[in-house]
Amino acid sequence: MSNMFIKISSILFISLSLLINSAAAAEKTFILKPFTLAKIYKNARHVQVADKVKQQLIASGYKVVGTYEPYKTAKIFVITDSTLLKTAAKTKFGGFGAALRVSITQMKNDVQVTHNNPSYIGIGYQMKSYLTSTRKKLAKTLGYVKDFGGKGIPSDELADYNYAFGLEGFNGFMRLAEHKSYKEALNQMEAGFDKNLKNMQKVYRIDIPGKKTSIFGLSLKNDIKDQKFLSDKYVMDIIDNKEVRRSSHLPYEVMVIDKEIITMHPHFRIALNFPDLRMFGKHSFGKLMDLPYIYEEFFIQLAGGVWPRPEEVD
Repeated sequence: MSNMFIKISSILFISLSLLINSAAAAEKTFILKPFTLAKIYKNARHVQVADKVKQQLIASGYKVVGTYEPYKTAKIFVITDSTLLKTAAKTKFGGFGAALRVSITQMKNDVQVTHNNPSYIGIGYQMKSYLTSTRKKLAKTLGYVKDFGGKGIPSDELADYNYAFGLEGFNGFMRLAEHKSYKEALNQMEAGFDKNLKNMQKVYRIDIPGKKTSIFGLSLKNDIKDQKFLSDKYVMDIIDNKEVRRSSHLPYEVMVIDKEIITMHPHFRIALNFPDLRMFGKHSFGKLMDLPYIYEEFFIQLAGGVWPRPEEVD
């Protein structure tokens, strides 16, 4: 009896230890940063480096769904693959993470190749995945120097991140329009781009397989004398002033989900990629006070919604 008791006790102890270790592993937190610096090309031109990077991405199985040049010194490839699409389909708003951005930015005589940190996107957009295989694949494809973008945010806090108390988090979406059906919502988006309102154009469109969800990337190149906050260059000149540029913040996106069209609130979308941006000063959120209102007004019109909103009409 005593031997059997000892054996059972040993088994229970081992099982309990494994359970505790598994729980500890599950609760382990990581410091995550929004971007990854893949490589710096010395004495190079970004146009030539961009050609090389695009070929590397295609050779690794990525689909380049869009190319964006927000200003003369940067070229951005929007990419996706089966892993990103499958992961995006698992959560209601995962479509926001269906694409990653790889940017090639000229900084004096050197060229910086950077991209979104997949793990940061996976947790920050509540996709419930670190996208570890994607992170490894990009490192193998493009190289790896470091993650960057502020001091970083603990992984167990990132899903509920907001810049400051009272500001919107991931789920604080701007709801732009609601149409009769998913098909009608898509048609309204395409029609909106055809109108060329404030020079807003489509960079890419991704339809999530098996879901009534589509994501659109926006080119914002409006004349700053007309409406400066609809110029990505104007906005990035304010917020992107560190040594390693964060061009992969662009392009902004809107999402069709069933019959509704939404976008992430700028208070969240910008802050998530620039968590170290100051509240006031030359390079600060204070310089963007009116940006959310401008995005709301013109994104609603782009999406075929009603502006002014009915509740705002006297």
